[in-house]
Amino acid sequence: MLEVNRKEVERYLGYSGVTTIDDEVNKKIDECIAEMQECINPKYTYKTFPIHWKFSYKFIPEENRKEKNTTCEFAGITVQSGNLLKNLDGCAEIVMLAVTLGNEPDMLVRKAEVRDMLKAYTFQAVGAAMAEAWIDEINIKIVEEAKAKGLHARPRFSPGYGDFPLEVQKDFERILEMPKRIGVTLSDSLLMTPTKSITAVIGLSEIDTNCEKSGCEQCSMAGKCAYSRS
Repeated sequence: MLEVNRKEVERYLGYSGVTTIDDEVNKKIDECIAEMQECINPKYTYKTFPIHWKFSYKFIPEENRKEKNTTCEFAGITVQSGNLLKNLDGCAEIVMLAVTLGNEPDMLVRKAEVRDMLKAYTFQAVGAAMAEAWIDEINIKIVEEAKAKGLHARPRFSPGYGDFPLEVQKDFERILEMPKRIGVTLSDSLLMTPTKSITAVIGLSEIDTNCEKSGCEQCSMAGKCAYSRS
């Protein structure tokens, strides 16, 4: 059974920092967690690729200096995102990852919308928290596999974070064969179906940065680490 962090559910519901939550809301959260745990169909897929770093220099006459331009390429994708390049600095490999809870969470939301909007809203929050819990589990699996190869994992980084464009979702769909392997497709607006699905990359390096497995948000170095994803 996939465990879910109740505090994350509360955060998605907008109760972050609230010490007392209404009894009705607490009951709904418990009901929705139990119902969703019973019906989800979690799946995942990932592939590992080498990273090829590219450097170029542009001379700026008025400042009499050279400006270094850094990009990297993996699986045919060229990365110019400054946020992601910072996260991947020193990495030689990268994991492309996609996970989903299946269609069931979306079905629960649609059914609840007919008669109980509070429950529908709670299902949305539970599904989001549960999807994060699922990708956390697979993240840990990838971290352990990397350790066995003498490598260390950076915090995962998803399309849409910082300046890493959402358009790269198309590459994820194609390279990871998401429709075939885990049943996830993209709309014209790059939204994933089922909606409780997540894509991400995880850089692998010989450099140990002591990054938290749970991600940047839970780390004491959040906002200060050179490899932070934001």
